[in-house]
Amino acid sequence: WKPMPTSPVLSDANHRDAIERELQWLLEAQPIWSSGIDSDCVPLMKICNGSVTEIADYLANEWAWHGAPKRLGRRFESLLTALFEQSECVKLLGHGIVVKDQKQTIGELDYLLQLPDHVLHLEVAIKFYAGIGKAIDRTNTAAWIGPSCQDRLDLKINHLKTHQLTMSQTTLGRQSIADEGLAYPTASLGLIFGYLIDPWSDPGHRPIGLNGSNRSYWATHQETQAAMRHLSRPYSTDYGWTRLERDQWIAPYTGKATLPLLTKPLDKPVQADCYVLTSRREPTTERLRLFVMHDDYATEAYQAMQDGFGSN
Repeated sequence: WKPMPTSPVLSDANHRDAIERELQWLLEAQPIWSSGIDSDCVPLMKICNGSVTEIADYLANEWAWHGAPKRLGRRFESLLTALFEQSECVKLLGHGIVVKDQKQTIGELDYLLQLPDHVLHLEVAIKFYAGIGKAIDRTNTAAWIGPSCQDRLDLKINHLKTHQLTMSQTTLGRQSIADEGLAYPTASLGLIFGYLIDPWSDPGHRPIGLNGSNRSYWATHQETQAAMRHLSRPYSTDYGWTRLERDQWIAPYTGKATLPLLTKPLDKPVQADCYVLTSRREPTTERLRLFVMHDDYATEAYQAMQDGFGSN
C-alpha cells in the first residue's frame, strides 16, 4: 500500500473511522428487499476474513489518492466489493460486467460470486425512499418515493425482477460472461439496502415483507422546526442535530451534535438534506435521522405515487 498523502484533504466521510463504520454496517444490515427468501445465501456477516480496519485503511488510502466515489451508489459498491475481495467463503469472479447488443450497452451484471456450491449472479442497490400519502397507501410499494421523485420502490423492484436479474440468463448476457472467461451463474439474487423514511407525523406503516427498522423520518422544509421539536421531545437539551453531507448518508453517524435541539430556520435543501440527532456532550451514534425535503416535494411525490397506483 502507498503511504497516506499529505496534500489531498479528506472529507469527514472518507476518514478511515467513517469508512470502517460503513463496512461494519454493511456486514450487519438487513436489506430492505430481497428477491429470494434466503438472502443469507450471501452471508455478509460471515464473508469478511480480513480486518474491517485494514479494509477501511485500504479504501481511505485509495480514495485519498484517486478520489472517493461521488455517487452514493458507487460508494456503496466500492465498500461491498472491498468486502467480497477479502472473503474466504465467497470468491469474487467478476463485477460490473457490461452486456452489449452489438455496440449498444443494454446493462451490466453487478457481481458474479463463487459460493461453496454454486455461482451466484448478485444485483445490489442502496436506496432512500420516503413514504407518501395515508397509512393505507404506504402498505403499497408504489407509495415509497425517492428524493428526486423520479425513483419509486415498486419500479425498482420490478426492474430488478424483469431486467437486471434475468440478464445473466439471456443470450447476450451469457455471451458477455463467456467473453470474460467466467462460469455461468446457476442462481440470481437481488438485494436493496438503504432506508425507508416515514413521514414525521405518522410513522410506522410499511409494505408487508419489507424490512425498514431504522428510525428515519422526513419533513418538508417548512415543517422542519415542528418535526424536530416533535421527534426530539424524548431527549434532553444535551442532544442536538448535525447535518450530514450526502456521502455520509449510508451508515448511522457517530459524532457530536453541531446544532442545538431546537434550531433556527435551516437552509432550504436543493433536493434533500439529512440531519441526525446525537449528543452535544460526547460522540454518540445517531438516535434518529430527519430528511428535510424541498417544499414542493410533498406535491411532486404524491403525484408520483398516484401515477404508480394508476398503473397497478
